[in-house]
Order: sequence, then C-alpha cells, then structure tokens
Amino acid sequence: MTIRKSLLGLTAGAMALVGAAPAAMAGEFDGVTVNILTRPGYVIAGRLVERGVEFQEATGAKIVVTEVPYAEIFPKIQSDWSTGTNSIDVGVFAAGWGVELDAAGLLEDLDPYIAKDDKIDLDDVAPYFREFGQKVGGKTKLLMVDGDFQMVYYRKDVLDAAGAQPPKTWEDYLDVASKIHGKDMNGDGEGDFGSCIFKKRNAQSYFAIQTFAAPIVQTQGTGQGFHFNNATMKPIVNNDGWKKAFELYKETGKYGPPEELNLDIGDTRALFKAGRCGLLVEWGDPGPLQLDDDATAIKGKLYAISGLGSREVLDRATGKLVPVSKSNAPHSIDGINYAPFAAFGGWAGAVNKGADQKTKDAAYAFLSYMNQSA
Repeated sequence: MTIRKSLLGLTAGAMALVGAAPAAMAGEFDGVTVNILTRPGYVIAGRLVERGVEFQEATGAKIVVTEVPYAEIFPKIQSDWSTGTNSIDVGVFAAGWGVELDAAGLLEDLDPYIAKDDKIDLDDVAPYFREFGQKVGGKTKLLMVDGDFQMVYYRKDVLDAAGAQPPKTWEDYLDVASKIHGKDMNGDGEGDFGSCIFKKRNAQSYFAIQTFAAPIVQTQGTGQGFHFNNATMKPIVNNDGWKKAFELYKETGKYGPPEELNLDIGDTRALFKAGRCGLLVEWGDPGPLQLDDDATAIKGKLYAISGLGSREVLDRATGKLVPVSKSNAPHSIDGINYAPFAAFGGWAGAVNKGADQKTKDAAYAFLSYMNQSA
C-alpha cells in the first residue's frame, strides 16, 4: 500500500495493498522468478499474491510468495542471505529489521533503481514511513508495502449504550472496559468482552505492552525513545514507569476473553469481527476488515484513537512517576502525555543483494508496483 499524507492513509495503514501500472515494460521479465518470503495471512501475503498475478501478466515475471510464521521470518532471511544460499530474493518483513540486515551487507541499495523509475512517487509516502521505514543510513534500502502504528479501537454503539466516553488514557481504558465487559455486543444473547488484546507468547504481544509504556516513559518526542538511555545505551526498564505499564497491561485481562494469553492477532481479529470486543488494541487493519462479509456485526460501528496517553510520566533521574506538566512533558495536551507507538513501523520489502541482476531488477520493479498509488 502507498502510505499517504492524508489522515486516512495514516490511520488505515494496513488497508488492502494497492498497485498501479508497473515500471517495467510488458514481457521485460519473461522467464524470471522472484521468490518472496513473508508472514502468513491475507493482509500481507494475500495481497502480494494477488498483485503478483497482475505483475506477471504485465511483465512476465513469476512472483512466488512463501509464508512462514512471524517468529521465523527474520532468522530464515538472515540465514539464507548471509550464507549465500539465496533461495529468497525479496523479504517482506517488519521495517525496523532492515537495520540489522543492512549492517551485515545483505540489502540491495534501491536508490539507483528509484532514480530511473518514473512510476514511483516517494513524496506520496508519509514522511515517517519514508524516512524511518525505508531508509538505513540515509539510503533507501526498503520500500514500504504497509505502514503501521498501533491504535485503540472502540465500539461507539457499545460505549454510547453504557454512557461512556472514548478513553484518553490507559486508566480510562480500564474504566470503560469495566463498564462494558459482559454486555451482549452482537445480539447473540451471550456476554462479550470489554477488552481484546493479542497476548500470545512468542508472537506479537510484545508490541502491545510497548504501546502501554510509551506515553509513560517517552516525554520529549521520538528522538528520546523509551527503551534505552541514549547516552549510555543502558536499559531504562527497571523503574516505576515500566512497572505501571505492566500493571495496566495485566489488569486488562480482567475484561478480556478467558483464553486471551493464548490469542494471537488473527484470533483477536476474529473476535472483533464477530462483534465480541468493546475495546481493541490493534494496527490499522480493523478499519478495512470491518467491511468483510463476516464482519457485518461491526460494520460502521468501529471508531479509532491514534494513541492513549498518561497523566503520570517517568522522571528518569529518580525512576519515579510524577504528574505531567509542560516542563517535563512539553508535548502534552491538557495534562496528558501522548506518545503513539509505531510498533515496528509496518511491512517493507527488501531485495537480496546477493541475487543475480535480472532477478534484482524484477524484484525492485515488483516492490515499486506495490508501492505506487492506484
């Protein structure tokens, strides 16, 4: 998908990926196969497959998409490219992983390809994704296919019926969840859930806890970060700020599905599409997913908040929590500090530097096609 400057493009980062006329000429890549490795599921792999069929018809290149579990993507790509096996031509993975792969000299520099490409418009990619998702060391080493950051979704009809307002902080989130938990939200006569969060171990749950911690620990903007002391690179996790984030995260379990600790992202999506979630922590996918045939229970009822905040923030000098003020949190609004978490920044495609040149040309042309506006 092209990540646009408009609010729609930012809040629907995981909408169906789109393509346009390829930069390549018809028949230019006859006989070339591009092997792509990525995560399973329709949102990413499925759209690559669909656009791959179109790309093959237009250019002759055969696009083969292999799906592996999320936890296996990085090690498989790293091993394949670093050992020179080169059975993978393109990796579509979390954009932030590109830094480590590039440090090992494994990523093709895409700037020379972009310079000759009159189809792609990088100004059409929102600055955050263009500068932080696609570039490593000032060079374009990846092309975005799906821009992401985590948000909180809520069922407006459910909150209205309970006389509740959309949350502004994580404490508000818990308060709203407690008021709506157990209500029948889809008309099937059964009680549903105040909160739905994917918490399965060894999956993607570690992103959710960071969404809770960010507004408590990061107060000075994106340059500050919230994992390490920038000057010493010592972790800043053992403090009251992160402690509070874990406590808030744990408490959401009181209002979630009983099996929540074993739910991955696909499981919580199935629940919200069935109308069983009053509040949901997610990426951009729920917006377009509510239009699916199996999501009629929530169509037109789902609203989103870009990020929740905190009325207390970490004093890094003492490790204690202090009330928000303009002096300690200059970007705060009405006494609340906000720090929306990009949660790896979305999915991007990188070309294997070790592939042969014709394959690299076809691989770049396909990623360009995925990135172009419709």
